[in-house]
Amino acid sequence: MSKFSPCLWFDGKVEEAAEFYVNAFEESNIDKVDYYVDSEHQPKGSVLTITTTLAGQEVILLNGGPEFNFTPAISFFVECETTEQIDKLWETLSHNGEVLMEFGEYPFSKKYGWLNDQYGVSWQLVLSETPQSITPSFLFVGKQFGKAEEAMNQWIEIFGDGKVEYVQKNPDGTVAQALFIMHGQPFRVMDSGEAHDFTFTMATSFYVYCKDQAEIDQLWDAVTAKGKEWPCGWMEDEYGVCWQTVTNDLEKLLDNSDPDRAYRVMQELYKMKRIDIDTLRKAYKG
Repeated sequence: MSKFSPCLWFDGKVEEAAEFYVNAFEESNIDKVDYYVDSEHQPKGSVLTITTTLAGQEVILLNGGPEFNFTPAISFFVECETTEQIDKLWETLSHNGEVLMEFGEYPFSKKYGWLNDQYGVSWQLVLSETPQSITPSFLFVGKQFGKAEEAMNQWIEIFGDGKVEYVQKNPDGTVAQALFIMHGQPFRVMDSGEAHDFTFTMATSFYVYCKDQAEIDQLWDAVTAKGKEWPCGWMEDEYGVCWQTVTNDLEKLLDNSDPDRAYRVMQELYKMKRIDIDTLRKAYKG
């Protein structure tokens, strides 16, 4: 299992979006569908999350409501192996979407383009002649401009098992492009001094799979020290990026094959900010 998985917050249309993405990317499928077991947040029995694999990367789609919108502050950098592959993907993702950088030849690639798809999710496509892969990319703008390198180094320190692969600087010392690895997974960061009217939102967050309560506590304290605590294990760091602590057995604890048991566990989860594994396990056992 990967250490990190992007979580995309949708206002409805989550099933439609899941089918759209699975059909768009190679090595993709729908792995699991979970449903709401109460009516406090969405109608009982409606889709809560859809876990997908897209180009080999786990991506969770959450049916959360209208509170948050996607922005290009977090995009997904897609490396494509062939011209045919990238052309097809661009055609699919750009349908009813918004082009941010025209699809064409650039000094750094024979084919590249940046777009928001019809659901608002932002994608950068590049011809790299390597197997199709998806890498989260963070764009630091506005009040966060100039903090890309600092954030990258802080995340490596907090989450561990990381290294910087390369950093390309702008003339003013800010980051034009940087690639780093955490727990074997690649991430990118960039700074932009242009007058963008967006920043990070909870529409795109990241599951962090934790092995035990000690790891949850360590990450929670480190991430929220200058950030914010949110319910159900969500934590926001000082840059405004949101992470979710997820236990390795949470999928079992929230299994809705027994609706009463799932309801008990979910009610305890709703009471929490920092995840308490023992409390969830006790609710599971009744």
